[in-house]
Amino acid sequence: MSWTGAADVRPLRMMLAILVLAICCGLSSAAVAQTDLPAGVSLVDGYMLRFDQKRRMLDRYGARFNEYRKEILRRGAAGDYAPCSSQILDEVDWLIGSTADDAAVERRFEALRRSLAMPEEQQKAAGRQSPVDGSWGGCFEAWFLRTWNSADPIKELIANGRRPEHPLRFLDEVDTPQKIVERFRRITTSRVLEDGIDYRKELNLTVTGLGQLLLLPELAAVFPKDWPRAQVAAALIDYMDREWQDPATGYWGAWYRFGDRLIKTEDLSITFHIASYRDGKIPRLPELIRTVFRTRELAYPYGWQDRGTQNCHHAYDVVRLIRFGWPNMSEMQRAFARAQLSIILARTLRLSIDVAGAVDTKPYNRVAEAYYFCVSLLDDLGFFRTSRNFWADIEFDSSDDLKAKLLAQLGKLPGEDPMIDAARRKLQQKD
Repeated sequence: MSWTGAADVRPLRMMLAILVLAICCGLSSAAVAQTDLPAGVSLVDGYMLRFDQKRRMLDRYGARFNEYRKEILRRGAAGDYAPCSSQILDEVDWLIGSTADDAAVERRFEALRRSLAMPEEQQKAAGRQSPVDGSWGGCFEAWFLRTWNSADPIKELIANGRRPEHPLRFLDEVDTPQKIVERFRRITTSRVLEDGIDYRKELNLTVTGLGQLLLLPELAAVFPKDWPRAQVAAALIDYMDREWQDPATGYWGAWYRFGDRLIKTEDLSITFHIASYRDGKIPRLPELIRTVFRTRELAYPYGWQDRGTQNCHHAYDVVRLIRFGWPNMSEMQRAFARAQLSIILARTLRLSIDVAGAVDTKPYNRVAEAYYFCVSLLDDLGFFRTSRNFWADIEFDSSDDLKAKLLAQLGKLPGEDPMIDAARRKLQQKD
């Protein structure tokens, strides 16, 4: 890649700005400062909540889960479309990480084992809309997972000028302002030591599914005229902004109750989803951007880092939040942002994608996720389309070559997967 517009750059001033801002914003502060937590709860790195329950579940089931995950990734890389097995794997992942329900984990592991031997047509049926409740999640049991899994297929239908074949009856669960606010209030706060459930993942995926269905303008067409979408969406936004968002940090996150103590966390992923589906039209953007910079060295979900690896998904979250905050940033903040975005781009091209355009799938449960998030990250950085480049006057000399390689790789993967379709569509968009 090459830089242009060099005559307008003041190198010493920019270097000073980056240094000062790195000092001011790069040092992490604790998202959770309590040190006298009850038995069964600990802090990792002084800020990240960890529950003994999760450690026990991972010790018991982690190795078995990883073997199944590797098998599904292997099949996906070979072009095998297995939505039922992928759905069950995602549900097992949630049960292990967020509950203490051994019986449910064992039962779903058995369902996962059987699913891998399913006839092809039965396997693929889980990737189509259910005539029963209108969701795209025939092998999920949990409602929030069916809701989350339905958003991408519905977006692809709309993008291709089509509509769902069956009514979206799964949305009956949130078809009034009262219902949706009650649901979010219930899952915002976890009482893990009391009931054995960490609602953080359910909260995030509920935001992901309902946030797109209720807040993206292009999806209004899938709702019947008598469904109160505008009122339900307004109630959700009011809850987000008045009750849930932290006014000091601009972030949203999971809350944890221990007796009379309430701990509120700063969650990169949850914040990204809310900001994205509202197209950056959210309150407290200056506070949010300061939090983005401050949490650079923290581990996901409280920061950018993912076990020391390059994860396109989490980097995409960071880039999108910086994009929303860019118009209101100071010159010093923009200098710091440019430095970090350059690093993210370099790491993505060096560590996440090989010379043949194949994406590293290790951080993901599905091959389709790996390609979708790496393509989305590069697209949001303006790597493929100069109209998307909000942060620097840069020409990317290798963008056309990489685009061709990624499209070739996508051509080897199952076209029925909506995330593959979405990645291909992003690559084929023009300025």
